Amino acid sequence: MNKVILFGATGKLGTKIAIKLREKNYDVTAVVRNRSKADQLKQYVNNAIIADVTDVDAIKDICKGFDIVISSLGKSVSLNDKSKPGFKDIDLDANTAILKEAKAASVKKFIYVSAHGAEKNLHLTYFKTHHYFSQYVKRSGIDFTIIKPPAIMSSFIDLIEMAKKGRMITIGKGDKLTNPIYEGDLAEICVDSITAKNAKDAELDIGGKTLYTRRQINEIIQHHVDASKKTRTIPMWLMKFGIPFIKVFDKNTYDKMAFFLEVIQRDTVAPKLGQTTLEEYLGKKLYLN
Repeated sequence: MNKVILFGATGKLGTKIAIKLREKNYDVTAVVRNRSKADQLKQYVNNAIIADVTDVDAIKDICKGFDIVISSLGKSVSLNDKSKPGFKDIDLDANTAILKEAKAASVKKFIYVSAHGAEKNLHLTYFKTHHYFSQYVKRSGIDFTIIKPPAIMSSFIDLIEMAKKGRMITIGKGDKLTNPIYEGDLAEICVDSITAKNAKDAELDIGGKTLYTRRQINEIIQHHVDASKKTRTIPMWLMKFGIPFIKVFDKNTYDKMAFFLEVIQRDTVAPKLGQTTLEEYLGKKLYLN
């Protein structure tokens, strides 16, 4: 039985990965921040290690004895996340420390969830950190799979909360396309890549089955939450004008807002490999699980 160590296990995607690993009878160890996080996962994993992944001393030898490393570790893009570490601290520095430990432990494979189109947006911290770490993985000498979704459906949870309050907004025309993937579908692909022949030393761009404009996503969510409320529109120029001022007071929020503003101004479409539509995701309330 392959022994798997999973980083980012308590996120929406990470939890789904843990579930899929357990279903396929892998021996799963999750790395978590504290005991309460470990308790959340106890039904899905064999073991849990409590460690601060931003502390290189705390993760010394953490990959020893494991065959597979999976990292869905990343700074949350939610504006409700007020934690101090930024994208560089988590997505780049912490993952780089994990990769170093994986190499020292001679693990068989490293699977990393990156971001579709990261290499084209190096002026933004979110994408730059994902791209740089992907390059480190490719140069590590470890067999790897890098999985690059355009968006994960759970990233729209903030929009669900906005819709409940009647505050749903579309920025600009909202006519750019994307195909978000349900984290359960993405988790299955991550786990299958452990043994898939086409996933050896591979970068896989993976999206959902349905294309949506940004405006359609907002309208679908608003209709699901409260069809009596309407979405509003904010001019793109107003957002572009206001964002630089945020950087002065809150770098993390600025990086998130800059990321959001960038992706809604261009099509971000990956191969259609997911099976779940946004309508199904909302209708079955998969975001609550």
